[in-house]
Amino acid sequence: MKTLLKQVRLSYPSLFKASAYGDSEPKFSATMLMDEGGETHTKLMEAIEKVAKEEFGDKAKAVLKKQDDNSMRRLVKIGNEKTDDEGDVADGYADMVFMKASNKVKPKVISRAKQELTEADGKPYAGCVVNVQVDLWAQNNSYGKFINCKLLAVQFWEDGESFGGGASADLDAFDEGEDEADGEDW
Repeated sequence: MKTLLKQVRLSYPSLFKASAYGDSEPKFSATMLMDEGGETHTKLMEAIEKVAKEEFGDKAKAVLKKQDDNSMRRLVKIGNEKTDDEGDVADGYADMVFMKASNKVKPKVISRAKQELTEADGKPYAGCVVNVQVDLWAQNNSYGKFINCKLLAVQFWEDGESFGGGASADLDAFDEGEDEADGEDW
């Protein structure tokens, strides 16, 4: 079921180059953060339930509960549980929920005006606000029963505070002076 997640914050984007973790197959991916209980989160949970009911019928609630009880398989995760090595909540994740989506195929990446974006454009980036189209689908095979999420497209919506961008240069910290014309090394 194609689902549009509106105005979510983008985290860990791998939109232009596929990335692999460990021995896994390289994939394009993104993590979307949204307000817990907000409109986007509510619509996402309704869509997940609909896909589960279509595939699993009366067993849908049990399948979703089993998936949620498994921290590795949980589709929508609690931001306050995403911590760094010191136990601090990850930047931007406090009081949010998040979901990761991936795809072997490169997703469409567009601007607010629906123009194709490239990596050289510098957008989207971790921390910006985006609209994301995902495909929620039910897995029902020998590997288990779950609801999964495939990344289809990302639309840059607006700038946001960059995650993990590091400090920017403060040129006012430098002294002002005359340019040296003699080429001395320092």
